[in-house]
Amino acid sequence: MRLVASEELLLVLLLSWQCLFCLANPTVDRHAEALLQWKSGVDWDGFDCLQSWSNATSPCNWAGIGCSSLVPHGHHQRDAILVVTNITLEFCYISGSLNKLRFAELPHLVHLDLHYNFLSGLIPSDIGDLSELSFLDLSDNMLSGPIPPSIGNLTNLVSLDLSHNSLSDGIFNFSPGILHNLKYLDLSHNNLAGLIPSSLGNLGRLYHLDLSFNKFSGHIPHELGMLHSLAVLYLNYNNINDSIPQSIGNLTRLEALDLSANEMGVGSIAVVCWRRKLTKGGIKSKPEDLLSIWNFDAKVAFPEILNATEDFDEKYCIGVGGYGSVFRAEIPGKGIFAIKLLHRMEDHFDIGAFLAEIEVLTKIKHRCIVKLHGYCSHSQCKFLVYDLIDRGSLASIWHDKEMVKKLDWPKRVTVVMAAQALSYLHHDCDDPIVHRDIKSSNILLDNSFKAYLSDFGMAKNLKHHSSSWSTIFTGTCGYIAPELSSIMVSTEKSDVYSFGVVALEMVMGKHPGDLLLPFFCRTEHHMKLKDILDQRIVAPTSDEEKDVILLVLVAFACLQICPKGRPTMQQVYQAFTARNLPAPILKPLNEIKLQHFHDVCGTIKNI
Repeated sequence: MRLVASEELLLVLLLSWQCLFCLANPTVDRHAEALLQWKSGVDWDGFDCLQSWSNATSPCNWAGIGCSSLVPHGHHQRDAILVVTNITLEFCYISGSLNKLRFAELPHLVHLDLHYNFLSGLIPSDIGDLSELSFLDLSDNMLSGPIPPSIGNLTNLVSLDLSHNSLSDGIFNFSPGILHNLKYLDLSHNNLAGLIPSSLGNLGRLYHLDLSFNKFSGHIPHELGMLHSLAVLYLNYNNINDSIPQSIGNLTRLEALDLSANEMGVGSIAVVCWRRKLTKGGIKSKPEDLLSIWNFDAKVAFPEILNATEDFDEKYCIGVGGYGSVFRAEIPGKGIFAIKLLHRMEDHFDIGAFLAEIEVLTKIKHRCIVKLHGYCSHSQCKFLVYDLIDRGSLASIWHDKEMVKKLDWPKRVTVVMAAQALSYLHHDCDDPIVHRDIKSSNILLDNSFKAYLSDFGMAKNLKHHSSSWSTIFTGTCGYIAPELSSIMVSTEKSDVYSFGVVALEMVMGKHPGDLLLPFFCRTEHHMKLKDILDQRIVAPTSDEEKDVILLVLVAFACLQICPKGRPTMQQVYQAFTARNLPAPILKPLNEIKLQHFHDVCGTIKNI
């Protein structure tokens, strides 16, 4: 009898617990219903981002969904309920609209990130119901129509990125109090037209404003001069045809300004702003300095560069790249510099590459990344000034019979430690940076064969205003990750693939060429490791063989066709540092087949 009573008691307790659970989670259940309804109306092209979304589990366990405990006002901690606060679904290739995503059912959402997808149609007006939202990124989609004025209701919004869409019409009025917390606003690469609203001057905390690549016309409102926190202002590639308001000179914190490609006489407004900053810092300026914009620890006038290169005479040219030529400039008393002169293309500079390199290199500092001393923007020429790295590029060494002999196996291992620079860009910067053009000609070597990463003209931030989606095929043939041929979306894993090609070059002393084909065709590598070693240098000693094996193992891991199968650059750098190898691959070089590396390359992630 006592046993039966115990069973009945357990049953009652179980039913009571289930009822309490149901009552405690009605909120997250509503969130699940809203999200599942949206899932039913979109496609994701076979990618698994939404695969885990089902009624069988809590949305807090779904991919891309984050939850937090909420304690209702006036209640105790034991009354806490779970609510969906975060949706992060970038690179999921989701196509469809946002119409079925019932924002009113997600009132506690703080972070909404759907960038790099194929979302189309209008931005629903009920997005304004997300009263607690602080981060909104819908960039790099196919959204069209006007920006809904209801976005102005998002009083807690700090960052708003709607760039790289097809949004049209004008911008709604930013009356006082609307979006008063907004610090980051990127509406670039759309079809927005009309006047730039003067009410933007009410966004007193704004530090980044990008309205570039739109169809804005008329004048620049003088109210922009009220944005005293503004550090970045991009208005380039519009139809602005009026003069620059003097109030822009009040922006004492401005670090980047681009007004190019408009119908106005820009002159040297950006230069004047920088000249004001330098003068404020105690550096006396001269009339000729109006043509120079210098950062960091150098102050070299424009004429000094012209004199040192004899107006960029070809005899000082030490290299030619995709969008610029590099000149050697020895300036008395100040050192020897490498000057990258931007190419003119049909009377237009590749200003995008110029600004990209400046933007990246002024924000980062690493011992394995070439140092930018300054840059100059002039109506007739634009150039950047770097440290001169003595031995030039790795690519040039492959073609120098004498120099390549000096690049022995220990030095080649030192060169691939440039992986540390890529690991820094991907994992240690505030905003991760993808280089997008890793190749042997962009790895420079100094006299001691220390490697430096260079040429950031294609680099992009993976967050905020810089985008990796592009209709332009970026990179260099032979180093481009296979996924870029179809989706054209650069990620950190694209850099990893390119690094894998360079790592294999270090072993072979040349580009791998056809050796990459089995990766694409998924056929077996029957060749032996000893057969691909660079024969121009002495064969590795028994102590060096381990490093050579590690080099090939890392290369094969980075060259996996599926991006998810590749290690991160952080894992690559850790593998080089640990110098451990899986037991199955520890064999004499003449016994190891390349196929063996395929079989164990996944272990790199765990070294």
